Amino acid sequence: ATPLDIARWRFDNRQDILRHVGIEQENGEVSGGRLWVDGQGNRVTACPFLKQEGEKYFCGIHNAEPEVCAWHYCDKYL
Repeated sequence: ATPLDIARWRFDNRQDILRHVGIEQENGEVSGGRLWVDGQGNRVTACPFLKQEGEKYFCGIHNAEPEVCAWHYCDKYL
């Protein structure tokens, strides 16, 4: 996650997202974050916000997705 992603989620009080981000700091400043982690800070193998309806998958946080996801093309949505 970019520092801008984290700032946006903090501003919007998106604790549902932030609890899955390993926020990294450098000299007291947010330098980015690891996507996606569990409650103990361990990386998970799948996005916790990838939802499935029948045969189709969709992003459960599309309106607040991280920048890396916005640039990523996922053929699972088709």
